[in-house]
Amino acid sequence: MSAKVTLRFVLLRIAGIAFILLLLEAAFRVGAWESFAKPDSNAGMAIRIKQAVNMMGPEKIDFVTVGDSRAVYGIDHERVAALAKSHGLNHINASIPGMHWMSAELMVRWLKAHAPNLKGAMIATNITNFSYTGNGYYELGIATPLSSLSDASWMALHVPFEQKNLATYGSYSALFQYRDDITDLIKHPTQRFRQIRQYRQAYSNGAALYQSQKINSNICSIAKLSIKSCAAEPVSTMNSTIVSQCKSLVVQAANQLDYREFDNAAKWPHLAELKKVRQSQLRSLGFSKPPLVVLMPVPRIWRDELLPRGAEDWALSILRPLAAQGVIELLDYTRFFDEPEGAECNAFWDLYHQNADGQQKLTDVLLPVIQRQLYTGTKIRQP
Repeated sequence: MSAKVTLRFVLLRIAGIAFILLLLEAAFRVGAWESFAKPDSNAGMAIRIKQAVNMMGPEKIDFVTVGDSRAVYGIDHERVAALAKSHGLNHINASIPGMHWMSAELMVRWLKAHAPNLKGAMIATNITNFSYTGNGYYELGIATPLSSLSDASWMALHVPFEQKNLATYGSYSALFQYRDDITDLIKHPTQRFRQIRQYRQAYSNGAALYQSQKINSNICSIAKLSIKSCAAEPVSTMNSTIVSQCKSLVVQAANQLDYREFDNAAKWPHLAELKKVRQSQLRSLGFSKPPLVVLMPVPRIWRDELLPRGAEDWALSILRPLAAQGVIELLDYTRFFDEPEGAECNAFWDLYHQNADGQQKLTDVLLPVIQRQLYTGTKIRQP
C-alpha cells in the first residue's frame, strides 16, 4: 500500500471517529443520556427536577425557589407550596445541594424557557456564596443538563478550563461531562436501572418538587463551639457528625482570609470581577416581579472562624444597591438565630444546615413576606 493510500485511509478513519464523536456530543447535548444518568449524581439531581417538571406540566408553574443545601434544609417547601396553592398558584422547589450561582441561574433560565407562566423566583443563598465567582468543577454536573452550547463561555467563566483537568472540559462538552457516569453504568448496570426505576416512581407526579427535608438533631452536645475545641471533642454517637465536620475545617479556619478592604481592587482583583458578574446575573433574570433574594442564616462559628473577615459587609455591598434600585427584594436572615442565647445550637444539625426546628422558625417569618412580595396581586393562571 502506497504512502498516499495509507495517509488517505488514516485520514478517513480519523474523520469517521471525529464524526461519531460529534454525533455523540450532539446527542448528549440534547439530553439523550438523561434517561440513563445516575439519579443521585450532581447531573442526576438536575435531571430529576427537569423530569418532574415535565411530568407535572411546566405550564402549571408560577414561582420557583432555587438554592443550595441550605435552602433544601432551611425552608419548609411544603408550607410554601400550600400558601401558594391557597392563592391559586404553584410554587415549586428546584434547590439542589451544591447549587451555586451558575447552576441556579441556568435552572431559572431553563424554567423560563419551558414554563410559560413562570412569574418570579425566590433565590435562597447566603453570604458564603460571595467569595468566588465559581464553586468548583463539580457544579458543571448540575449545570450541564440545564445548558446549551451557547452557555459554554459563561460556564467557563465560573469554572475555568484547565487543559490537564478533564473535569473542567464539561463547560464545552456534555460527552466529557458524563464520561464517569457512563463508566459507572457499564460497571453496575443492574444497580443503575433499579435506582432509576425507584426515582422515576417517586418523581412521577411532581410531588418531589414540593417536599421538605427535615432532620431533628442539633449541635447542642458540643460544649464549646469553636472549630479547634469542637475538633478536639471526644466522639460520641450524639456528636460524631459535628466533630467530623469540625476536623475537616481546621485547616480552613487556620487560613482565614480578610476581605475588610474589599474595595481595594489591587489587593482583591477577583472581587471586583465577582461583583460585576453577580449584579449582572440578578439584573438579567427579567421577571415582572423582583426576585426575592434570601440570605439564609449562617452560624456565628462559620462567620467568625471560616468566612473571610468582612465577608458579610462584602456580600451586602453587592446586593443592597440592587435592592435600592428595585432590581431585587433583599431579605437578610444571616443573624436570625444569634439571639436569644441557645437559639442557634437548637436550630442547626451541623455547622451549615438548619434542622427541623430551625426550618420551621425561619419559614414562619418568611411566609408572610413571600405572600406579600410574590403572591399578592399576582394574576391567577387560567386552568
